[in-house]
Amino acid sequence: MQKSILNRFLVVCAVIPMFLIAQTSVDVPWTGTPGEMESFIHGDTTSTGEQAHDIYVLAANKVYLQLSEVNMNSSMELVGAAYGDGEHPATVQPIAGDDGNLQFTGWPQNHVKTHGTGQTYAIKNILFNGVAAGQTGSLFGVLSTYGEDNTVVVDHVTSVHHQIISYFNFGTAQRLHLTNNTAVQFTVYGGGMWWGGFVWGGGGGWTGTWKELLVQNNTVEGCHGQVMVIYDNGVIPGYNPIRINHNTFVNITDWVKFYRHGNNTRFTNNLFVNTVSTGQTHNSHGQGPSLNWAGGHGKMATLSQGECTDSTLLARGWCWDNNNRNIHYNNNAFFDTEELTTMFAMEPWCWDVTDTAGVVTTYCDTMIGGPGSDFENQSRWMDDSTQYQMDNNGVSEADNIHATDLGFELESVYIQTQVNRTMDWLDNKVHDDHPDGWWLHQNDDDWNVVEWPLPMTFTYSTASAAYTHSEWGLPVGDLNHWPDALAQWETLSTDNDGDIAYTPKEFALNQNYPNPFNPTTEISFSMEQAADVSLTVFNMLGQSVRVLENASLEAGTHSYKWDGRDELGQSVSTGVYLYTLTDGTKSITKKMALMK
Repeated sequence: MQKSILNRFLVVCAVIPMFLIAQTSVDVPWTGTPGEMESFIHGDTTSTGEQAHDIYVLAANKVYLQLSEVNMNSSMELVGAAYGDGEHPATVQPIAGDDGNLQFTGWPQNHVKTHGTGQTYAIKNILFNGVAAGQTGSLFGVLSTYGEDNTVVVDHVTSVHHQIISYFNFGTAQRLHLTNNTAVQFTVYGGGMWWGGFVWGGGGGWTGTWKELLVQNNTVEGCHGQVMVIYDNGVIPGYNPIRINHNTFVNITDWVKFYRHGNNTRFTNNLFVNTVSTGQTHNSHGQGPSLNWAGGHGKMATLSQGECTDSTLLARGWCWDNNNRNIHYNNNAFFDTEELTTMFAMEPWCWDVTDTAGVVTTYCDTMIGGPGSDFENQSRWMDDSTQYQMDNNGVSEADNIHATDLGFELESVYIQTQVNRTMDWLDNKVHDDHPDGWWLHQNDDDWNVVEWPLPMTFTYSTASAAYTHSEWGLPVGDLNHWPDALAQWETLSTDNDGDIAYTPKEFALNQNYPNPFNPTTEISFSMEQAADVSLTVFNMLGQSVRVLENASLEAGTHSYKWDGRDELGQSVSTGVYLYTLTDGTKSITKKMALMK
């Protein structure tokens, strides 16, 4: 196609200046004054409201006391400066206002919130301490994403002592990369037990949707809930599956993945240590812990999922397929330490509950497995419910091991402290001895200053089978704990920059969204192989209105917006239009309606 060649030439010409324009950066001032970081960033804007600089650099060895959240409304990066041995990274910590209360607005209260449409954000090389200076409270998490079609990268970020969820997506069609991060010692709110995790979102009535999610080479320790709550689809149909690769998950009260949903996900080369650490019981009677399914569920629990009946998702073509879930676990390893298996062997326990009329009822419960058991139903990889999903609905697992020889090196006090709190809950569903968030093991008894480096070790025996069990024969888990293995992996893996390219299985054109629309709509399609394609909008007389694409494209998913204008830039009239995708041998046409 001559026009295709011309288009490719024009694209190259258009891209060249982008590489010649250097990014601008500015140092964020530090005097120790609370609120100066966010005040400087919010005030450093152009006349059109965009950030005046591309990169905002925080000084190493400084603590920026934060009075309110940083709102990112246009593309920018928040980066900590490099630091050396004996130094600590740029640190961000909340502090209460003059009235003694945190001044962060809305829910959830997080350090950073991203907004806008089609923006690109990055947070890198920063230590976030969730505890407010003076120990007057703690923040919900690090980041909430809002807006539409944004890309957010979080890399080499450490977060300590946040309450609930590190990274929360409320936006639409977001792309999120979480790489090389550490999130440890979640405090939980007073009395809380199962509400928390590392990254949540991707469907549901109060969470967002993803076009892409990469979770790679992270370490997550001590969260109370699922590490990842990936509702329904996982990602919007037609986009790359979610990749959860080479992470270390430790001391997690629930499952790594929300057990009902999370379609279109790949779990590879991860390490699961003390997951589902709350334990599963026989009989809660509505008064005890909620993890009480007969027979118990394994570490990779994937239960049944209902059929999609959501009218909005159906209209968008975004509904999930509960019969073809596309969930796969490969080359992972799991292990429960002695502190946890000892809890699984608890003797039966009973407690009294007095109702409003003064009637006392005695409830009793036992752990699945129970005293003297071999913990088969507590410490196992897969269960009967998941096996059914594997046999019928597109779930698979292969080459996952029980690493009984792990030799995990994290001090036992971390899991033992969590076990003590859990047992305080189990006996009567009340935290009698743990009423607030200040219950964690604190190595130096100082919540206000984070020890650096963190006094936590996440390595394990090099003689363990887990040490060579990844797809490349390297250690499973976060490779940042094995620098030599990380360097080797970076030369082998095609995923280390987050650029994952799973190939679609067919040539398909999606229904535009929204439809009807005004003033713009999005049209996406997928290709199983590279081809010369054209995407054209026609009126009902068959006349060409606008050519959205006419080029040679690689295999993958491609997305375009139409603004209701013709080739001359003039607005077209209200009515029904056709859009056609063709590669010369196959052609697909769909209808859309423009309403003014």
